[in-house]
Amino acid sequence: MRNYMIRRLGHSVFIVMGLMAMLFFAVNVLGDPVELLAGDDATQEVIDAMRRKYGLDRPMYVRFGDFFFNFLTGDFDRSIRYSVEAKTLVWDRLPNTAALAVVAWSIGMLGIPIGMLAARRPRGMMDRTVNILSFAVISIPDFWLALMMMLILAVQFNLLPTSGFVGLGPEGWKYIILPAMALSPRVLGRNAQITRATMIDELGKQYVATARSKGLTENTVLYTHVLKNASISIVTLMGDELAGFMNGATITETIFAWPGLGKLLIDAINSRDLPVVTASVFVIALMVMLINLIVDLIYTWLDPRISYR
Repeated sequence: MRNYMIRRLGHSVFIVMGLMAMLFFAVNVLGDPVELLAGDDATQEVIDAMRRKYGLDRPMYVRFGDFFFNFLTGDFDRSIRYSVEAKTLVWDRLPNTAALAVVAWSIGMLGIPIGMLAARRPRGMMDRTVNILSFAVISIPDFWLALMMMLILAVQFNLLPTSGFVGLGPEGWKYIILPAMALSPRVLGRNAQITRATMIDELGKQYVATARSKGLTENTVLYTHVLKNASISIVTLMGDELAGFMNGATITETIFAWPGLGKLLIDAINSRDLPVVTASVFVIALMVMLINLIVDLIYTWLDPRISYR
């Protein structure tokens, strides 16, 4: 296990380094951030002075060398747009994205017991209902659902604030409900479908018939034996979904003006703010790799036969 983790971390380092290199050239292809920042009325002298200030007057290979060295030392430089340390901006936004991700992910986890209930009687009324509804919620675009929830719950009935953020304190829950509800239905539907399909597949195997022939109750068979064998697929799905939320729900965060990593990344890309883009992508990649590593460790706990060498 230790050797596996060392290899995994080594691979992750090379992946992140390659990602950062591609990111540098991709952002530079988009154009000059100084022209956007200076505005249409800025003179050429002002633009040249700003380029010198941010080091953008140097050749690209020199800037790439500085960029890569700063990345390796953990220095992402100052934001071109906000004139503060890029890593400070990112670490300030990370808790907001994490809070939204955990709430939406927790709501989505309700799909697991729903899928289990549907699997108890395949082709029954509950199974058909869950199957139809899960397909329906998966098909709804997140942005449309977000706008409809805002229109109905916030504008029409004034039950919740339309957008904004007041912190993660006692008052913050009012602002997190709408974006979390907009993000979670698709996850809930996927969880219900995958859990249902996995459980039905397991229920058709020989060990289930053997367990029933021994006189075990249906609940014991379902929750002790079947769920344990189906848990690998469910844990994989849960990890993927949490990693997806940590990527930053860009559209939902933008619609609800939620100050998370996704909105920060989109704003930084639009303004060609390379330091913020780099810091955001680095932290997102770090979170995704950490979640995937935790999922791998959970595999070995759920099934001791799984071994990483």
